[in-house]
Amino acid sequence: MKIICTTQKLKESVTFTERIITRHLTLPILNNIHLKTEKNGLKINSTNLEIGISSWFPCKVEDIGEITVPAKIFSSIIYGLVADKICLELKKNNTLEISAENYKAELKGENAKDFPIIPVLNKNLIIKIKAIDFCKSLNQVIGFVSNSETRPEITGVFITKDKDDSFIKIVGTDSFRLGENKIKIEEEFKDINFSVIVPSKTITEVIRIFSNFNDILNIVIEKNQIYFESNKTEIVSRLIEGTYPDYKKLIPTDFNTKIIISREEFIKLIKLVSVFSGRLSDILLSFNKHKTPQVKVFATDADLGENSSEMAMDMSGADLEIKFNWKYFLDGLAVISSDKICLNFIDNTKPCLIKSDQDNNFVYLVMPIRS
Repeated sequence: MKIICTTQKLKESVTFTERIITRHLTLPILNNIHLKTEKNGLKINSTNLEIGISSWFPCKVEDIGEITVPAKIFSSIIYGLVADKICLELKKNNTLEISAENYKAELKGENAKDFPIIPVLNKNLIIKIKAIDFCKSLNQVIGFVSNSETRPEITGVFITKDKDDSFIKIVGTDSFRLGENKIKIEEEFKDINFSVIVPSKTITEVIRIFSNFNDILNIVIEKNQIYFESNKTEIVSRLIEGTYPDYKKLIPTDFNTKIIISREEFIKLIKLVSVFSGRLSDILLSFNKHKTPQVKVFATDADLGENSSEMAMDMSGADLEIKFNWKYFLDGLAVISSDKICLNFIDNTKPCLIKSDQDNNFVYLVMPIRS
């Protein structure tokens, strides 16, 4: 193998692939990245056996070949080089020569035949969606996914589509709060239906890699795996087995109290009052119509003291007092971009549904603290 490539392209591909690699004692070759010439370019692969990432870019190929090399050392060298071009050449005994202007190194690698095979999906059915839009939707729910392995089915993001729907639903929950996002897809995919649970680590990599791509993202679902591809960069991941909770039953449709309030002001008010919240991070919200509808936010701590603050709002329905974990409450407000938000309540024992006053595609459900 011998190639000559631009440093920038090589750095980009290494950045995409090397982050999933962690120290692996029982299978040391997983500490490596796989370099292989392919179709007048270089393909870089990495895997931790749960996720596989590949990135291809064009370069000058003088000799074909492949090798695996230690990812951390290789990336440290590549990131440190300032030359415009780099030459990679495979020498005897699985040694990779890395050369650039005023620099030369020989890095010992391992035989590429020992590197785990990254699954190749059939790709008979490809769903196409804008990468930026998809990643934005993922980013709004990824923070709500559970970290507890006692319920593995909620440690991932639920991606589902019902037949005849013109949108995909993206859901994340930890049983205390839940976010659901709807993202529109093209009419040609209307007849497709599927439901999968994608590990949160995979979703994190999809967001990291594809968020700034202006291209279409291709998604393939097959058996127990999912595939994402855009601009010659690919992610293949296992899916989480199990049945996702029937979350639709949790989302109420009829409410007794409805509030419209300034998002930014409300966030500032809650953060201010939360300084005195107790060990449950609890705050009390009191919504009252009066002559001018106002919300009063109150927090108390036996050791610190207490405080409260008020602000105006628009309100319809019954007065209400309800307690929340203020961190969970703000998590939902933080991912909504509109100036004003809608808060929807049944009573002080049922979850609050939060959404934008202009966009119904994203909803956030948060459970109250029961006194």
